[in-house]
Amino acid sequence: MLALPAMAQNAVTAPASAGIGSIVATYADSLQQLVASQPHTHHTATQPNRYLFPIMGPGTLYANAISQQMGIGYQPAGQSGTLPALGSLDDSQLLTSEAVNNMLARAYTQIPQLFATTQEELEEGGKLRNDLAETVQEDVRLAERLQPEMPDVEVAAVEPEVKKPNFWKFSGKAGLQFTQNYFSKNWYQGGENAYSMLGSLIFYANYNNQKRTKLENTLEAQLGFQTSQSSDPKFRPTSNLLRLTSNLGIKAVGNWDYSAQLQLQSQPYMSYQGSSRTVTGDFISPLYVRSSVGMDFNIKKKRFTGKLHLAPISYVITYVERKGLIGRYGIHEGHHSKHEWGPNIDFTFDYKITKDISWHNRLYWFSNLSLTRIENEHTFDFRVNMYITAKVYLYPRYEDVKYYNLKRDENGNLTEDSARETHWMFKEFLSLGLSYDF
Repeated sequence: MLALPAMAQNAVTAPASAGIGSIVATYADSLQQLVASQPHTHHTATQPNRYLFPIMGPGTLYANAISQQMGIGYQPAGQSGTLPALGSLDDSQLLTSEAVNNMLARAYTQIPQLFATTQEELEEGGKLRNDLAETVQEDVRLAERLQPEMPDVEVAAVEPEVKKPNFWKFSGKAGLQFTQNYFSKNWYQGGENAYSMLGSLIFYANYNNQKRTKLENTLEAQLGFQTSQSSDPKFRPTSNLLRLTSNLGIKAVGNWDYSAQLQLQSQPYMSYQGSSRTVTGDFISPLYVRSSVGMDFNIKKKRFTGKLHLAPISYVITYVERKGLIGRYGIHEGHHSKHEWGPNIDFTFDYKITKDISWHNRLYWFSNLSLTRIENEHTFDFRVNMYITAKVYLYPRYEDVKYYNLKRDENGNLTEDSARETHWMFKEFLSLGLSYDF
């Protein structure tokens, strides 16, 4: 600590170097301020701060001080806020080294006669320790040693494939049930062998863009036969339905949608009256074309989903291809179709009563302000296992029908006679067989 101040005192007393003494005195004062401002975390009372050795020991020309000043782009911390030579402003040791090097560099240029020894001479004489003479070995982790080597393979550029979301959803269920009765010829109570079969299919194709537009399509088909040795013909249909329903909905508010509905209904096979050969229906005889515009109210609960279609305006066309059935469906003689206007209500729902019991219901009401038609279909499915189910089908129906017949009056002229009848009808079947959901 007293080395440079003593040299400064000697320089002050020398007459020929009064200017040098003033510089040394100023240098010594700055030196004392530097020492007082440095943190003492790295030395004790018995061991001084080793980072201040270059300015406390003999005057020596150090290479670090010269290299720092001559470094490309170097500026003191107070001017640029960065220390390229140091790399950090948070390390007090590095800041101390920079300040020491700055003071030494100024002293080398202003009072060079005080520095008679070089760093190389101290190292050769063994008077300067260098504890970092040996190369520090880096501790490489095992994970870094096992980095996989990437093969030198040229990878061609791949154009990204953009897939649009699919808003369509397809599902359905199919079933096939059988019933068989056998009686020997000498069975004491008598009887007749009979076989019955019922096939059913429901297919859904629904579109929903999750914004405003929905399109729901449902195809329903049922065809059942029963054989009897005494009947003519032996194959007689017990269930005969072919129906396609399309409903277009546009979001309105809440659970309400603006909707337009179109329904086509006919039967795929010829049907008969009782055990006779009197034909009561055929393919496209009749064909119902029902269209309506109104609003839908959607219900969706945990086990209950349904839709109520309210249409103040609906248009129904009844078409019959077979001439013999024209009068049966209330169509004027000489025509094959009739047209009706009026309001209608269509309500469908699915209710999962238990895990293995479900109930599907369809209620249809239509009135042309003169005649009324009500259809109410109930289907109960009892699932035995994954593929075997029992089914109960109940179908009450109410219909007002107006019949038209041509006849000749007393003068021989053709006149049309009409009669109105009201019918309550009911249909039911119970079956056990195979079922598959897809």
